Amino acid sequence: MVGAGGGFVGVSDDPASDTRVVDSPGAVSAPGVADRPDTDAPAASPATQAYSAVDPTKSSEDSVAPQSGAGPRVNRMALWALALSILGITFIVGLVLGYRARTQIRQRREAGLPFATAAIWVGWAYLGVFVFGLVVYGWILFVA
Repeated sequence: MVGAGGGFVGVSDDPASDTRVVDSPGAVSAPGVADRPDTDAPAASPATQAYSAVDPTKSSEDSVAPQSGAGPRVNRMALWALALSILGITFIVGLVLGYRARTQIRQRREAGLPFATAAIWVGWAYLGVFVFGLVVYGWILFVA
């Protein structure tokens, strides 16, 4: 069948389908009278029309797959927790973020549990060294 722009337009043999194939983009500017489906035919249901598979109620972040394709993505809070725990001066923030990241990882089934666990261990180690330093400092000031 020839469309309004003179290009070839093929209609699918499937009567339930409303799909058309055009030989080149822009060849058909507007559908002519001959190109329109019969008015006697039943209207196409939403299931047979071309729609995107993306559900508009979900956010775009939910429908994005990991770029590497290797599995679930790593929780960024766990990485930040480990970095802040290792810095030393911010070990308390790293400790809190480590616990929060571990909870998020379990709820969202993300990767990064070793990072969160390491941040928690390093944070507690720094806290132990800090408390031990305060005890020694107090002993030097008041006892010795």
